[in-house]
Amino acid sequence: MNNTAQRKPSMEPPVELVMGAAECVRRSGVRGFRLTDVAKAAGVSRGTVYNTFGDKQAAINAGLAYLCNAFIDGLAVSVTPKPTLREQVGEAAAMIYEHVTTPQLFDPPLRTDSIIATLLEHYGDNLSHSWAGFWATLVAQAQQRGEVDAGIDPMHAGDWIVRVLLSLEILPFAVAGFVNADDVRERTSDLLLNGFAPRRFS
Repeated sequence: MNNTAQRKPSMEPPVELVMGAAECVRRSGVRGFRLTDVAKAAGVSRGTVYNTFGDKQAAINAGLAYLCNAFIDGLAVSVTPKPTLREQVGEAAAMIYEHVTTPQLFDPPLRTDSIIATLLEHYGDNLSHSWAGFWATLVAQAQQRGEVDAGIDPMHAGDWIVRVLLSLEILPFAVAGFVNADDVRERTSDLLLNGFAPRRFS
């Protein structure tokens, strides 16, 4: 994982420029990223983009951060309303499975790399930590309901949830042999939540 995305500009850039940078990362990837394309996407001059971000890497970082937050927020909309952690994990797993197995049609076409794969390669630590934090909150709520063992560290549990979910994105399904999204939903949530369940000692 490349962790160069840690550096931040001293001032928050205008949202339209950040969104333009994110769109360029989404469409062209980090290697094909150009400030000229950001300017075109945002409807400003290249000089404005350069003066705002300072350099190409800062613009890439801003785009990656935006995409990372958008990815987590997008999943949260469907995941958070579920009443149990088991259902929340299952819903996230099903959504990632459908993302991987459903052809994406865009005009103009996107590069073939997944945006999640791009985030993992160039913004991996940030993505993993932010998403683990999101899950840690849900784990703590599940502990209050008695669904998860009280002795489990929520952040550690969140980290394991993230690791399993991201494996659905980057590893082939040849061994697991999932039938459909419902199969992924059930098997992934069973795997994780059976391990998180309260310990009962005789």
